[in-house]
Amino acid sequence: MRAHSCIVLFMLVIGAWVSAAAQTPASPAVAPAPVFEPPDTRPGRSTRLPRAWDGQPPLVPHSLRGLTPITVTSNACVRCHGRAGATAGPPPAPPSHFIDLREAPGVARPQVAGARWNCTACHVPQTMAPPLVGTTFDGKARRPGR
Repeated sequence: MRAHSCIVLFMLVIGAWVSAAAQTPASPAVAPAPVFEPPDTRPGRSTRLPRAWDGQPPLVPHSLRGLTPITVTSNACVRCHGRAGATAGPPPAPPSHFIDLREAPGVARPQVAGARWNCTACHVPQTMAPPLVGTTFDGKARRPGR
């Protein structure tokens, strides 16, 4: 019985502490980053911003209006970027995007692999927001092998 009373008392103290913590002022509201809207938002007409860090997936340099949402049956990105080995036109997805690492590692396929189908999971629209953390990375320079 005593153990039961201690547990109930503990729960009441924790409940009061959590309730008091919930009433403390939250972080100040932060406005979302402004989306980079170049003068001409059509694909192939805008300026690419440099990457913020080494290994960052390329940013989408054009508007995504009318191109999303990406669904199981519809992906507007692959209409232009889903051509394996293309040398002209919009930059193609890299060879790694045509390999299904789960089902057939090492086997290149003619279509984008299922795990890479949702492009906006990694590739986001450009923004003119300042970096949250300072960096000396030069996004215009490419390291060898990339």
